[in-house]
Amino acid sequence: MKRKILLITGSSGFLGSFFLVDALRKGYYVIDILRTKNKKNKSLEYVRKLFPKTYKSIYYSNFQELEKKIKYGKFDYLVHFATLYKNEHSNKEIPLFLESNIIFPSVILDLVFKKVKKVINFGTMMQHLDGKNYTSKNFYASSKSAFEIILNYFVSQNSKLKLYNLKFYESFSETDKRNKLIPTIFKNFKVNKTTNILSKNLELNILHRIDIINAVHLIINNQINSGSYCLKYPKNINIKRLISNINLKSKKRIKVRFMSNKILKPQKSFFKILPNWKPTIKIDEKIQNKFLNENNKNIH
Repeated sequence: MKRKILLITGSSGFLGSFFLVDALRKGYYVIDILRTKNKKNKSLEYVRKLFPKTYKSIYYSNFQELEKKIKYGKFDYLVHFATLYKNEHSNKEIPLFLESNIIFPSVILDLVFKKVKKVINFGTMMQHLDGKNYTSKNFYASSKSAFEIILNYFVSQNSKLKLYNLKFYESFSETDKRNKLIPTIFKNFKVNKTTNILSKNLELNILHRIDIINAVHLIINNQINSGSYCLKYPKNINIKRLISNINLKSKKRIKVRFMSNKILKPQKSFFKILPNWKPTIKIDEKIQNKFLNENNKNIH
């Protein structure tokens, strides 16, 4: 049976790094696109040693070089994880957002949209403050929306190409070190520091990255209609209640300062849930266990 050939971006990132190993273990042939002299590339060397025959990288320093290396390649699917995320931006960062979130993926798509069967792109519910339309929370979300419009153009130029925009609210893993709320609380918990939290009535919808990655495999291996889909956990996590539950079980307490009483909940999504997909990881238990394991480590 012929191996499926995946072209992926963002293989050193939070989701992409996990998907890379998972896809190789499942028997795919994976080609990733890496910028030359990126320090994160070193983190992928162990993967190269584990899968020397089925993992290949395309290195580039400019778009002309990238074109030469991709133009004649053969790929079945494009999975686009790469993104530049910041909740706020400065004026000088705008060109970086445009290059990372619009120009880079557009260049790749222009080279492969007639070759691949499916394109899987990751968006965010921050693009849709009203739950459906392009009403962005920040410049990052706006740049993701702009790229989705460009994606639609390429689909219009190839009727056989299937496009999937996957959107979720928040993500988590036990090794998460990003500048997000749960990793920040955990980092402060380790050093007995207080975390400021927007409100005691803050709720988040969080998915484990395993469940997000499972959605990609589902699309690759099944006939699903093109479209934009929401991936979400069945219930929101109340942050105050989560912290209280952990503190009840832990000798070491999580220290927090709630800044208001505002009711802050994720906006309702009007996008369909991806067919035949549902979360399998109990996210509140996973988050609690991360803190309790750290507590037990300190006790011993």
